[in-house]
Amino acid sequence: MKRATLALGGRLLGEGQPCLVVAHVGTAHEGEADAALRLIEAAFQAGADAIAFPLFRATDLLARRHPERKELEAAELSPREWRKVLAAAKASGLVVVAEAFDAASRDLAAEAGVDAFQAHPTDLDNPELLRALASAGHPLFVGVGGADEPSVRGALAAAGLQAALVVGPPAAPAAAEELRLGELGALRERYRVPVGLLDPTDGGSAFALLVPALAAAHGADFVEKGLTLDRARKGRDWAAALSPEDFYRMVELLRQAERARGDGEVLSPRASTTRGRSIVAAGLIGRGDVLTAEMLRFKRTDERFERGRAPAEAHRVIGRRASRPIQADETIREDLLE
Repeated sequence: MKRATLALGGRLLGEGQPCLVVAHVGTAHEGEADAALRLIEAAFQAGADAIAFPLFRATDLLARRHPERKELEAAELSPREWRKVLAAAKASGLVVVAEAFDAASRDLAAEAGVDAFQAHPTDLDNPELLRALASAGHPLFVGVGGADEPSVRGALAAAGLQAALVVGPPAAPAAAEELRLGELGALRERYRVPVGLLDPTDGGSAFALLVPALAAAHGADFVEKGLTLDRARKGRDWAAALSPEDFYRMVELLRQAERARGDGEVLSPRASTTRGRSIVAAGLIGRGDVLTAEMLRFKRTDERFERGRAPAEAHRVIGRRASRPIQADETIREDLLE
């Protein structure tokens, strides 16, 4: 049974499709619409296929005395600013994913024409929100972190038919052993939906450039990686994020990994570019001489000229007469034999 394939704007996600690279910017814009616009341009220039923004209202997400309430309020964009940012993201040609945390944010993103929604792993056990996001009629990326199977199946039931799974350790930065990339292919087959990795490895490490490529090689249909304009500032959501320059390098590594993986099918022998040995004359062979095994040698010949018979075809040469004199080391071709 084939896995589901989802339509994201003008492209497909899932079986047989290239790995979708998503720049997950989080709140790296720090509540500045102009910074959000620069992140869109940076994502496009770095080779991302998609961009994901979290849309939320701090008053609906965090209780009044939550220690992060004021900080998150400062990182919040107004509805007017979001309309401007989402319109610019759509105009860029990137697939636009809205990680909506409430129904009002869902409505705003739907009106802006986003291509997909995403649910945060902390909302895995919030079926009301999952159903609300799914009701918009767009593909829904369901963040599951490292949840158990009953929780994942329950979330998929609430998400409906256009669902994809986003896996990955919940905390950033994450250690390499927490990634469990070998499970990606098994999750795809178990749930029959596209599966992707939200990579939380340290954005300042060399390993962060490699993880998305490894995920693609292990069968991820999409990879989400944080993007920030300037890691040196250590602003919001910077720990697992890449600079635009490193994001570009990461995308290049991922695409090389895809090409190296191939399509996984073996339909016919692969054409070899390695030139083997040819049958040549061991010494001067006179016209009319009958060729014997002792009169032959097997050597590599000049690649500028047509290759003669391979050593395995010596039996097709032995016992035949030379139609003209054959010089030592000359390739024995069909036109030199009677």
